[in-house]
Amino acid sequence: MSKRRYIPIIVMLCLAAGAAALMLSGDGVTVEMLTDYAPKNTALAVVVALLAYAVKSQTVFVLYGVVATAVGIVFEPPLSLIVNAVGSVVCISVPYFTGRASGGEAARKLLAKYKKLGEVYEGNRDNLFLVSLVLRVTNLSNDILGLFFGALRMDYWQYLASSFIGILPTMVLYTVLGNDLDLTSPPVLICAGVDIVCIIAAWLVLRLRKKRKGKPNEEKAL
Repeated sequence: MSKRRYIPIIVMLCLAAGAAALMLSGDGVTVEMLTDYAPKNTALAVVVALLAYAVKSQTVFVLYGVVATAVGIVFEPPLSLIVNAVGSVVCISVPYFTGRASGGEAARKLLAKYKKLGEVYEGNRDNLFLVSLVLRVTNLSNDILGLFFGALRMDYWQYLASSFIGILPTMVLYTVLGNDLDLTSPPVLICAGVDIVCIIAAWLVLRLRKKRKGKPNEEKAL
């Protein structure tokens, strides 16, 4: 293994250490903690927000929704949407390159550990774009998905496009929630409804593909 391949792993360890330090510093990473730490200077606050996304990308203990909601509170729209969009790209990309550096063994371990990931992948491995999109829509952990598709060496731009499309409804929901802070407001309810519809649509797509793949086998059996 070349020295260059160790760089993503070192970055991962540093970010994971940062996440651990945040977890040990109090009652976990909360929206209030992130907004309290946000600098008054807008440019510096953007940098801090993107660093928070990078840290989140390496641990399931820092929730995506917490970071995205905090950004919605700290920044006014449309800047909050832009920051969350760029942050989402960071959150999607960092685990991918870590997984890519780790090799195929990481993919096999993740398939064995996460049943949902294995079921979707095995049934749709001929269309990785769809697998990535569906799993992202169903809100499976960013770091797990990134490590998995990176280890599979899926084309980065295809992975990024499918992941960003899949995470977009959730990103908008948390951004609007942070700006509004009212779970019953029309914008929040509309965004939540779109997110739910996307999850149902993803489930239906998988069901339809499963039925279509089962038909030839059934015909042969007859």
